[in-house]
Amino acid sequence: MVIGNIQKINLGTSSFERIITDGSFYVDKTRLIENFLNDNSDVHLVTRHRRLGKSLNMSMLRHFLTDAADYRHLFKGLYVEGSSVWGKANSAPVFNFEFKNLSAEDYKGQIRQSIEKHAYSLCKSKNLDGYAKRCFDRLVDGTAALSDGLQQLTELAHELTGKRSYILIDEYDKILMDNHNSPQYEEIRNFLTLFFSAGVKGNEFLEKALLTGVMRISRESLFSGLNNIEVFDVFDDNLYTDDYGFTEMEIDELQALADFDKAELKDWYNGILVNGHAIYNTYSVATFLKRGGYECHWTRSGVMDIIAELLNEERMETLARLLDGERILQSVDKRISLKGLSPEYTLDRDFYSLLVQAGYLAVETESAESPENALVALTIPNKELMLAWKDFILKYAFKEATPILNIFRNSHNAEKFAEDLQDILDNRMSYHDFLKPRDEPTKKALERTYQQFMLILLCAYGDSKKCYPTSNRESGDGRYDVFIERKEAYYIFELKSSEKAEDLADDAAAALRQINEKRYGVELDENKRLVRIGLAFFGKQCAVVCEV
Repeated sequence: MVIGNIQKINLGTSSFERIITDGSFYVDKTRLIENFLNDNSDVHLVTRHRRLGKSLNMSMLRHFLTDAADYRHLFKGLYVEGSSVWGKANSAPVFNFEFKNLSAEDYKGQIRQSIEKHAYSLCKSKNLDGYAKRCFDRLVDGTAALSDGLQQLTELAHELTGKRSYILIDEYDKILMDNHNSPQYEEIRNFLTLFFSAGVKGNEFLEKALLTGVMRISRESLFSGLNNIEVFDVFDDNLYTDDYGFTEMEIDELQALADFDKAELKDWYNGILVNGHAIYNTYSVATFLKRGGYECHWTRSGVMDIIAELLNEERMETLARLLDGERILQSVDKRISLKGLSPEYTLDRDFYSLLVQAGYLAVETESAESPENALVALTIPNKELMLAWKDFILKYAFKEATPILNIFRNSHNAEKFAEDLQDILDNRMSYHDFLKPRDEPTKKALERTYQQFMLILLCAYGDSKKCYPTSNRESGDGRYDVFIERKEAYYIFELKSSEKAEDLADDAAAALRQINEKRYGVELDENKRLVRIGLAFFGKQCAVVCEV
């Protein structure tokens, strides 16, 4: 259900109170409160990718549960007002922590400051004595171990109110992701293991806890011994499926209010799957409603930096195929070890699990193979993520200044086009990128490598808005190497690997002849210009022949 003014969208806050009080646009997600309270598990870990409303939901849950003030007026007319859990509104102490801004340099000091702030807030206007005063003093004078902070805080609350507390921790994993290759990683992980274990394992003063994050980090003993924790991730969550991101029904309601083309919105922002159910990106849809245009709102993040570190030739080739619109079958581990994410040792199943959990790829279907060898179909599910991947490839694969953004400016001039391509080869590629792979015929191996290079280059090209590049598709009497459609023309590329530098010109001419002899592009619109490009490579040298 949509409430508030759809013309009044606040993209800069995650405060539930502010959004409701200001009458801003809000999609009712208060069923999450019912789901959280009615489930039997004491500790919930919910993982979702960025910008699906995790922080706003956490704020909403805090305002509902806390006994620090009466916030029931904020929920008037929302789903939870008619729920069986309504009687628990503003009924218990709530301690919320935001881990997103923790730094490796001072994370303990920052956590201690949050704990002290909660302690002072809990004890304001109270005359402490006896055991309650001892609990408070231990928390604020530093005599209690910081790792026991959550347990001590809930004990103090119980001593003062007789109630068990709720603990809410947002973005529990960010500091670990930001420092996964840092020398401090083990120290941070060990501290958080103790902190979570003391706070939620067998804590008699805890009512329930909710942790949110991006990754399901479950191989580092971070939650060791927590037999009361339940994980709700993108693979298996059947409880919070509709509570993060917008559903089809919610988009239908928004369409009735805002009158937009739902099919186009779906192409742009739908497709990430949670337990097989497609959801829409919350922030992207809200931004579209506010600004009236489609954009990619994925920015460079710590996850992308990790992905860049883990890329190798095969994974780059897989990304090129995904950008080509293909579905790729891969084994994906539902759990991940950040410690194990290194360029030398990371398995493919962990690499692709990272991409799925971070929201950069979608899992479509599982194969019928045995569980130990089960594969899933991975895709780039929408235009926004296509553009995010193109931007990533530009920043990662072409870090230095090159004419890539103007790669088509001289497509009519073979000599100038060759200069632009040569500049990219010189500035970015290594000679070793084009060495013969072991146990593969030299010519076949090198032509595949050069074809992959061209496909990734064109996939990353920022102005190809008409159609994504395709490769190895049937056309005429054979299969072209690479094809791309732009507004002004079609382009077909045929690539050859030369035995020596002296053969470059002849091989490029032979590639062009092959395009014509095999009638590549014969099925295309004859009223639109077709540019045929023959390419030949030797090491880091190239030759180009063009024909219109």
